[in-house]
Amino acid sequence: MKRLISIELQKIWKNRANRILLIAYFVLLSFVSLFASIEFDLGQLHFRLADMGIFNFPYIWHFTTYIADYITFFLGVIIISMITNEYTYGTLKQNLIDGLSKAEFIQSKALVILLFSLAATVFVFIVSLILGLRFSSYNELGIIFSGTEYLLAFFIKIFFFFSFCFFLGTLLKRSAFAMGFIVVWFIAEHIIYGVMKFKIFNKAE
Repeated sequence: MKRLISIELQKIWKNRANRILLIAYFVLLSFVSLFASIEFDLGQLHFRLADMGIFNFPYIWHFTTYIADYITFFLGVIIISMITNEYTYGTLKQNLIDGLSKAEFIQSKALVILLFSLAATVFVFIVSLILGLRFSSYNELGIIFSGTEYLLAFFIKIFFFFSFCFFLGTLLKRSAFAMGFIVVWFIAEHIIYGVMKFKIFNKAE
């Protein structure tokens, strides 16, 4: 297992674009804490986002996972690139020739997907906890850890999103096609959600 993960991580890290995307994900997520501590001075209006209660426990678990959910597109691109590069550069055939079985190939990708999902969830947990302890008005343990089910939901969602990226990369074998499909899917999903929400709102009236 360690050998398979090590092989995949080396492939990802040696790719400059993937390296930039990976760093960008964690930097952007960390930027939330910096942005929250900035005090905006607009003439007579002075405010700081952290003082508006968005980092209060337990609401912060919802807020940070919601923001992180959009940024995970960076990691999704890495997953797609990880798959499509196998076909583009012929490394899949070479790995099979060198003795890597098809089952091990799929297992190695699945392990990376699981590792990325866990790493992203743990990082969101750490950032949320730090922000909450710094800016939240509540510090009781019961309140701090209530609402952490959003982290579980976040983990499940991004795990299946990465699995979907893996499926598209394998099916389409081209990064541009796979990423284009995800963008179209994302737009269609929000349109359908908006229409359904509009219909439910009208019925409620």
